[in-house]
Amino acid sequence: MEKANGCKMASEITYFGSGGKHNTTTTLLLAKGAAQKNGIKNVVIASMRGETAEKALEVFAGSNVELTFVGCDYGCVGCPTFSKKIKERVESAGYKVVFIPEGSIPYPEAAQLAYRRICEGLKVCVHLAMGMAERELVPLGEEIIAVAGTGWKGYPKGGGVDTAVIIQALKSNDFFSYDSLPKHKLYGRKIKEILCKPR
Repeated sequence: MEKANGCKMASEITYFGSGGKHNTTTTLLLAKGAAQKNGIKNVVIASMRGETAEKALEVFAGSNVELTFVGCDYGCVGCPTFSKKIKERVESAGYKVVFIPEGSIPYPEAAQLAYRRICEGLKVCVHLAMGMAERELVPLGEEIIAVAGTGWKGYPKGGGVDTAVIIQALKSNDFFSYDSLPKHKLYGRKIKEILCKPR
């Protein structure tokens, strides 16, 4: 990675041998470390049932990081619901639980497929960043850390989290906008760093 002044910086990427919930603790620790190292205030974490949220409360305890947990709406058909007991714990700790279901914000299918080719969690991380911007939960353009996983549907080891990125929080139209090639080369990189992912 390079700073704006051209100074080079070293940044590691952690690759997991497979995707799934067994990577949850390591992923959360990497996200916490990157937030502290880079002075990032907001970390948004996908959590369908609340189990990942519960683990994140332990990992981020005592930090100054603002956590937001994102699940599907309680009315979502076929989706696991976020534990109301864990939701109360999260909110009593001073953090937020919000619901940003798939399909609730514009997200081109071709882009989703492209991100899935890198890993399932990256597709979700982009969804989280756009959702946070659409709901005005973070300042537009702010660099946040988004954390997600491979998912439980059709994958026995799924659930938990295994992917974390530093990414700009932008509304969908801004995230996928294309002005001109020179501007795109200067400002088009919205995913700033990949912290970890399954290979």
